[in-house]
Amino acid sequence: MAVGTGSNTGSNILTEEEKAIVAKAKKPVDVMNKIRLFFMFIAVVLLVFIYFGRKLWEGIAWFDHLVSGMYQFLLWDILLMLLATFIKFGLAVRYNKIVKKI
Repeated sequence: MAVGTGSNTGSNILTEEEKAIVAKAKKPVDVMNKIRLFFMFIAVVLLVFIYFGRKLWEGIAWFDHLVSGMYQFLLWDILLMLLATFIKFGLAVRYNKIVKKI
């Protein structure tokens, strides 16, 4: 957490009002990070399933059909994770500007 550098008071202690502003600005960054991690968790679970499934059920029709659908789902999952990463980056930039003002 940033501590009062560049503040008008010159002290290293944040006031309660400044702490509230920082907490309010940090909340969207935390939420977007959780969304990004959720998409990443889904991708990792599906990729592990595909990896071990290729070893167990190679050449079986139902698994091959399921995997093709999983790859389509993973494409969208990874694109949404990438979008969430860019949004988180933008929110982090906004958060840093707010902290820098304080």
